[in-house]
Amino acid sequence: SVMVLDGAAIATIGGKEYSLAPNDTSWIPAGVHHFFRNPSTSALLRIFWTYASIDATRTIVTTGETHRIDEEHGLGSAEKPGQPEAGM
Repeated sequence: SVMVLDGAAIATIGGKEYSLAPNDTSWIPAGVHHFFRNPSTSALLRIFWTYASIDATRTIVTTGETHRIDEEHGLGSAEKPGQPEAGM
């Protein structure tokens, strides 16, 4: 889910473009290519996004690299909050 907090955004979801304003919220199913951009050269765009699972992945289109979201934040699968350490 992505919510526009301030400014305007152009969301490209599954190849279609949508204009978004503050408080507009989107839900993107897993596997659907998407990105959000600021159409303004001077106004700030702030968005809030959340994932349905810490097991989600993100692929950067420009590089083709895919990473797990938990790894981006320094958490490996054995280090997830609330999970016992290996061998316990």
